[in-house]
Amino acid sequence: MDRKSLKFDTLDSIDPEKSQLINFEKIIKNEKLEDVAEKLIESTYVEQHFMRKDAIDRFLDFVFFRIQTGYFHIIHMAYPFKRMHDIELEERVVELINEHLAYEIVLRMLKFFTRNIHNSDTNLYMANLVESESIMEAVYRAFLLFQKDIFIYDREKKCLNVKRVQQFSAQSDSALSLPLDACARLKYILEFFLIKYNVTHIYTMDDIKMSSAIAS
Repeated sequence: MDRKSLKFDTLDSIDPEKSQLINFEKIIKNEKLEDVAEKLIESTYVEQHFMRKDAIDRFLDFVFFRIQTGYFHIIHMAYPFKRMHDIELEERVVELINEHLAYEIVLRMLKFFTRNIHNSDTNLYMANLVESESIMEAVYRAFLLFQKDIFIYDREKKCLNVKRVQQFSAQSDSALSLPLDACARLKYILEFFLIKYNVTHIYTMDDIKMSSAIAS
């Protein structure tokens, strides 16, 4: 193996100006997580193209792929999710997301959750990695925002906030960004958080009832 190929296994590979190839598994396992987070964040300052995934987006893609190829872990029959086979890698990913990237990753997590319109159940695969209350609260705030948008009559205005979170163009098909659909996807995640954690100081099951908005 030559020195050039080895660069894909180091922090130097997290550079949008040099390479799209990053060996996230080796980097996460072998480098200090503080350094990994710093390099990921630095990369986003350079890579600002609207249609291009930055290093944090690609990190989430890697994480989701590793979970998809993992095994089912069921704490409630209504909320099945998968976990990675590699427990060490999963533990380090959880620490990276919640302790080192919580504020930088929250919008990308929301983008992932709201864009996942065809296999929304798999949102729990990523939600299971969330331990930070700041991320959970952000999901709840997005839910409330979309809930208000449900009652906007104008279709384009109705879908605008969802499109912004999805990072879709304003001219994209509004059928992909309906606030009622987005609310339902986030509600499922929020219910899952309530089952796993004591977060009733942030929201309760009553706070995320879809019918409450209609009743009011």
